[in-house]
Amino acid sequence: MNAQQSFELLFSFDPYTFEYKHMTSGLKNLAYAVTAEDSIGNESLFGQNVHRAVSVSSDFDLCELSNEVLWTGYEGWEGQISGYKLYGAIAGDPFQELDFVQAPPLSFTHTQVEVDTTYVYYVETTNSKGLTSISSIDSVTSIFPEAPSYITLDYISVIDASTVELQFSADINGPVTSFRIMRRSNPATPFTAVETLWNVGQTTSVFQDQFPTGSISYQYMIQSLFQPVACNSSLVISESNTGNSILLENELDDRLLTLNWTAYSEYETGLMGYIIQRRGGDGEFIDIQTVGPNTTQWQETIESVVNGFQPGEIQYRVLALSNDGGVGQAGTSISNITSVTVETVLQIPNAFTPGNPGSSGVDHEFKPLMDFGPKVYLMMVVDRGGRKLFETTQADVGWDGRFQNGEFVNEGVYVYYIQYTDYTGLTRSLTGNVTVLYP
Repeated sequence: MNAQQSFELLFSFDPYTFEYKHMTSGLKNLAYAVTAEDSIGNESLFGQNVHRAVSVSSDFDLCELSNEVLWTGYEGWEGQISGYKLYGAIAGDPFQELDFVQAPPLSFTHTQVEVDTTYVYYVETTNSKGLTSISSIDSVTSIFPEAPSYITLDYISVIDASTVELQFSADINGPVTSFRIMRRSNPATPFTAVETLWNVGQTTSVFQDQFPTGSISYQYMIQSLFQPVACNSSLVISESNTGNSILLENELDDRLLTLNWTAYSEYETGLMGYIIQRRGGDGEFIDIQTVGPNTTQWQETIESVVNGFQPGEIQYRVLALSNDGGVGQAGTSISNITSVTVETVLQIPNAFTPGNPGSSGVDHEFKPLMDFGPKVYLMMVVDRGGRKLFETTQADVGWDGRFQNGEFVNEGVYVYYIQYTDYTGLTRSLTGNVTVLYP
């Protein structure tokens, strides 16, 4: 049958030919009929002898990420069709049966198709007599918007007890310029959305998240998004590497300190290692040791840290370092700060000998021995009559055994009064006697 819906003669056969291949159909799904002709040119009627094979069409649904396959019914086997078998495959792979349909609608939704992939489909029609008809093959490609050429999670650092900061870098020169920040508390659980950044205008973005950073570690990942006009929801085009906040914890057994932390995973260029830092007396963190990427535990003895007037609370943090290279702007991921409470020890001598400090083994001034630096401090010494002989607010300054006029006191018993507030905020008052002895 031609475009004018009328039949035209294609070929005449001898009486013993029962098969014909139409090689010039122009990829059109034509209707065909066969008639008999006698020796004088009389032609039989068409009757119910018109047949047209199934026509298959397929379209990619960007919103649903599926292929919608439609086909027409077979013409010529009315009342005799057993059903339609739909076959499909990724182009180049073997066909597989996807569905068997016996009645309209003659359609199939192929879900969870892969992006930027060509699929091919055909339909096999079977009638009640066991005859089959195979349609032509139709193809469709699941074309996605072009993904950013790169999207990297650069670092995740703890800012304070309730805030982490993350930075990611992405190519925004293509059609995809929106991004969604995802997080989860357990690698075995699904990610959930934290924030969506629409139409980002810079290649590097910084975001802060809120949670108790000293007790929880979250893993993050960045998704690039595209919002088609006809779709109700946005599409995930690509995903970044993951990264996690580093949770640092400590254990103190006697005087052995153990630091444990969650491994950082993962930089775009890989993890180089970790730096353990301790906060010094000036409030600044200093590097103590660098360890390899597979290390998540470190130890030291507190005696090597606390002496004299070091604070009774020692603070540590861990830095995760990335390897060089990559397309993003890699930074350094910093853990939370963990505080190690060191038991405070205060010892007060009960006697001393004023005089020349050059004599070995003799205390020549009176002051308590502390392994911590008090926040507030006061010490006074009075004689037994209540007369004040000495007063200081500096914990490292002791009484040298003199009156306020500079003369040494007489040998005897004197009364001290000490009041201090330690690093935990606890205030204590101590009163006792100290004996002044002379050789």
